Amino acid sequence: MFKSKIYYALSIIVLLSISCKTKQLAHDNKSPSSEGLSDQKFIDYYSKYLGVPLEQGCNQRFILSIAKWINTPYAYGQNTLQGTDCSGLVQNLYLEVYNIQLEHNAHAQWQQAKALKESDLREGDLVFFKINTSRVGHVGLYINKGYFVHSSSKKGVIISNLDEKYYRTYYFSSGRITK
Repeated sequence: MFKSKIYYALSIIVLLSISCKTKQLAHDNKSPSSEGLSDQKFIDYYSKYLGVPLEQGCNQRFILSIAKWINTPYAYGQNTLQGTDCSGLVQNLYLEVYNIQLEHNAHAQWQQAKALKESDLREGDLVFFKINTSRVGHVGLYINKGYFVHSSSKKGVIISNLDEKYYRTYYFSSGRITK
């Protein structure tokens, strides 16, 4: 019974997001699925599902896209739902949500982004890491309150927090993509 309610709710969300024709631009928080769906129900459900405290006005297309990719296995050099690396995930999410094409390389994405302070991070910004190398070698997409989505070589697509010791140790910089 509980599973059927979840599937029903997800079906409604998907139908609403497909049926609306609102164009999304980078960092535009007007969601195509927000018109027929209670924002609070969406926020409550996806906050719990993703383990991230979401807020009113979040970009629902961004959140739905992240949810679709969660638990995708890691696959170096790939960028499909069957397997993706970190830059492939970011590349796909940017194309799906913002209709912006990024390179499929963490270092190249760092070069494409406009640098910003960590304190200025907002939904959809990129977070970069140097892990045992002098070059940017890992990238994720910022969600909210320190949380970011990325493809981990050990766990696949997951959500982590910048305050976790590992990510705090290797965090290098943040950036924003502008058209």
